Formats: sequence, structure tokens, C-alpha cells
Amino acid sequence: MIEIPYFYFPDLNQSTGLTKMDEEMRRHVVTVLRMEVGEKIMLMDGVGGVAEVDIIEASKKSLLVSINNKNSYPPPSQKLVLAISTLKNASRFEWMLEKVTEIGITEIIPLISERTERVHFKEDRLKQIIVSACLQSKQCWMPILHEPQKLQAVVQNSTIEKKFIAHCLDSSKEKLQKQSCDSILLIGPEGDFTQAEIDIALSNGFLPVTLGDSRLRTETAGVVGAVLMKI
Repeated sequence: MIEIPYFYFPDLNQSTGLTKMDEEMRRHVVTVLRMEVGEKIMLMDGVGGVAEVDIIEASKKSLLVSINNKNSYPPPSQKLVLAISTLKNASRFEWMLEKVTEIGITEIIPLISERTERVHFKEDRLKQIIVSACLQSKQCWMPILHEPQKLQAVVQNSTIEKKFIAHCLDSSKEKLQKQSCDSILLIGPEGDFTQAEIDIALSNGFLPVTLGDSRLRTETAGVVGAVLMKI
């Protein structure tokens, strides 16, 4: 059985009946996938809406589909928030963002700490990576990508039930495990959090955790932390 391809269509909720798709989708459907009239594609809007639609016209100039039956899925019942330092190497942060989206993290906060070397935040590009990861993993709710925030603001303003900080300093820590309630995990830069940053997190209810025996790069720690909380 041929798998029906998924596409991101943020205007799904406002669209019904015959609808013309934009040029980017037309090119992908008609030119790349060589799909024809009568075939089906799936549309998702990233906020729970999904529709299986029929291709009515597929040409060099137009992609016209019929949007009839829509399904709406509730948001994830559990918040899993990853607050992770931005990286000097933007491609590593992008790789991490793709993977934690596929795993099922519901919110990502780019974190600015004392040792964060450089803030790379190309919002449009990062959101496109999230869209692609959601389509790949067939998730109908996209994670929320926040603006970069300073560590102090995150730890002082978080109202999440379970709060964790992963750091490399020697201290008593529990191993991070699968969470059954709303949770947030802090991951620091490659130089780790400072002692003062760890102290302020602990004073605001964050529990120190370990992600395993190996010392991990920031982006790897983000993925491992997401897996441990989710699976």
C-alpha cells in the first residue's frame, strides 16, 4: 500500500471545498512526486487539524485540491519542555531541534546562560525544521518554539510541575526518567552552567539530574534528555 504524503497547510481550519495550494506545494506534489488527479495527500496545520484531500487539478500552473473531511485532534496531554542553550555552531542546534521534535517535546526554549557563546536564532529557518520534523513523524501538533530567554527568567518564571537541571559538576543527582506529568529540563552550553546558575535553579525548585555516565555535547544531551523524559 502506497503511503499518502503529508504537507503543512496552516490555513486548513479556514479552508473548505476546492482550494488552490501555493507554488511550493504544487512543485513538490506535481514536479517532485509526480502525483496526478485522483490521488490523495494529507494536510496538517500544526495545531491538531488533519485532512485527507483529493487532487482535482495537477498541472504546471496549478494544484487544486478538494478539502472535505477534516479531523481535529486534542493537544498533547503532557507538557515536555526543553530549555537548552543556543550553540555557536547553528547546524548542531538545528539537528537537535529536529530530533526532539520527532521524539515529542512540546516546547523548546533557546536558553541564554553565562557561558552561551553566541545566540543564533533564525526563527523562520528553525520553524521550517520543526514543520519538516512533524511531517516526517506524522505529528499533528507542532512544538512551541519560544524566543531566546535568559536562564534566570526561565527558572524564576516556570510553573511546570516537575523541574530538572542537567549539569556536569560533581554533586548528588538522580537519573532522569520518563515523566508522567508536565516537566521541564534545563541543558547548558558546552562550558556547562556556572555554580551560581545551578544554585539559582536549585533555589527555584529544579532538581539535579544525570543523563548517564558519558559527558555529552549540548545537542546530544538535549536529544538524550528528551528520550529519557518521553520514552
